[in-house]
Amino acid sequence: MDANNEKMLNSIFDLSMISSAMTPITISLTALALIFFSALLGVYVRSLLPEHHLSAESTTIIKAARGVVVGLAGLTLGLLIATAKGSFDVKESELKSSTSKMIVLNRLLLNYGDKSEAAREALRAVANNGIKMLEFTNKYGRDAKVLGGEGIDALQRELLKLPTDVNGQSWLKDTALSLGNEIAISRWKIYQNSSATVSPLFIATLVFWLMAIFFSLGLVAPLNTAVLTALFMAAISMTGAILLTLELDQPYGGLIQISTVPLKMALEQFH
Repeated sequence: MDANNEKMLNSIFDLSMISSAMTPITISLTALALIFFSALLGVYVRSLLPEHHLSAESTTIIKAARGVVVGLAGLTLGLLIATAKGSFDVKESELKSSTSKMIVLNRLLLNYGDKSEAAREALRAVANNGIKMLEFTNKYGRDAKVLGGEGIDALQRELLKLPTDVNGQSWLKDTALSLGNEIAISRWKIYQNSSATVSPLFIATLVFWLMAIFFSLGLVAPLNTAVLTALFMAAISMTGAILLTLELDQPYGGLIQISTVPLKMALEQFH
């Protein structure tokens, strides 16, 4: 490997380490620091300005400009929360849909008879692997893309091996194969939906607008403990909304997680 290729690989590795370090909590704490610092900066700038710069007319214009930014920030924050909540619901719904199909497939295989035991064992393995991987990602914060598809491939192979010697078994096999394919499709949908849907640019723009709002608040606010406490609590509230958005958008690890209960309920039906 030449020096240029080695340098490129090291750069990619460094970028990936930086990206993985930016968790929702890290981003929110950074946003909190920037927003509250903007308020303090506004208070400091106020102490440097001549008195006529903060006349009644100037204060009115500052409040009007802040009102425009507040409207934009409120609209953007509402949009981000709605998008993240919709993304979370889609991911959770896909998992529940997949597990319900597993339960139906298990009932079909039970009706098939003893020759379906290998397929039922493969189905149990799929559910067990799903539980283990979700618990792993929820505990360690790893991305759901680590989920493998080998278990589903084994299930489909076992379904293809089912004999059709008795009347009715042909229909059962076709239906089982169809459900197996739907479970595989659901698995890939979960894989595709595991990435974040909220753009970092939206978050960065929102934080900038909040910084502008808090700077203008500090610019017209008197310097005392009550005011600083109110500004700090408001900053925490805003960054709490950002944290909620990011956690909903990345439910595989973190404070808000996709539950393994549907898979465990399905697994109970397999015995």
